[in-house]
Amino acid sequence: MNNITKREKEILDCLKKDPMISQDELAARMNISRSAAAVHISNLMKKGYILGRGYIFDERSGVVVIGKTWLEVCSDPLKTSGKVDVSYQGLGYRLALELLKFGVEPILLTVLGQDEIGDQMHNHLLQKGIKVQHIIRSKDFPTAKRVIVRNGEQTISSVEEMDVIECINERYFASKEDIIKNTRVLLVDGTLSLPQVKYLAEKIKQYNIMSSIAGRPLVWYKEKGFFSYSEMFLVCQCQELEILAGHTLGTEPEGYFPICRNIIEEGLRALVVMMGEQGLILATKEEIVCLPNTPLQPVQSDLSINAGIAGGLASGLGFRLAIRRAMGSRTTGETLPGKFKIKKTTNNYLL
Repeated sequence: MNNITKREKEILDCLKKDPMISQDELAARMNISRSAAAVHISNLMKKGYILGRGYIFDERSGVVVIGKTWLEVCSDPLKTSGKVDVSYQGLGYRLALELLKFGVEPILLTVLGQDEIGDQMHNHLLQKGIKVQHIIRSKDFPTAKRVIVRNGEQTISSVEEMDVIECINERYFASKEDIIKNTRVLLVDGTLSLPQVKYLAEKIKQYNIMSSIAGRPLVWYKEKGFFSYSEMFLVCQCQELEILAGHTLGTEPEGYFPICRNIIEEGLRALVVMMGEQGLILATKEEIVCLPNTPLQPVQSDLSINAGIAGGLASGLGFRLAIRRAMGSRTTGETLPGKFKIKKTTNNYLL
């Protein structure tokens, strides 16, 4: 569980075993005062672990991530170092990794092949603290891979083997429906096929799941009708609002407020706009406000902000506090250590 102390967990376990226990009995069993027991129970209610009087428990999981994962090999032949960078990528993996930085151990729903690379990735995810028990291992397709050759920031060529991604489909989602409907927050990889994203969006609406879709420009969410989802929050860059508006909106956050208000009026739960060094705009039905960066806060990536908000909401925070928590994160890159030989075949590249 996230953001829960050892003592609170002990009390929660005790309440689950004996929901009719009085506070006096609980205090005696825990060897604490009655007032201390009352404070712990109040904290558990604030954090969302107890839903109300009578010790009604919220058994939902914290955050579920649904998305792609793959092994990426990247080389720049013009670099003097001559090194080949090997890393795990995919929005599913990256979102899960960002959540870990906020102390959230997410459930990852993705598909790996039943091969050596899949074994290595599965073990890596497990060691990181990501919950992997619901990952599917495909017998029909190998783990997804991508090989990229770059010249600086420019991609010269790329080869990919992504057939296994087809297994992230409605059949998979249906087999994990209990996991999906019982999560507090659902993060969806928007680069999945549109039918799969729309299928998940309907489940979000059906089960009233707080959620976000990542990895697409704001205009895409508009065109596909996702602004109407009252269960959804979205994170975007300020430039995306200008593209949507069709004109520049100035340099001050207040210039973006009217279009934010229009988007929220379509039904969206919240819109978070990244304004670079100036901070973030939070737009909800209740308020539109700019939350400035402090001098010690680095500018975060959109994935980090998305994950930070999800983690905050899952632990019972409101949007403003969840965003403040997200703004305080430090992001670091992740590269898989070791050297690998790349062997060319007729159709693709294999490790």
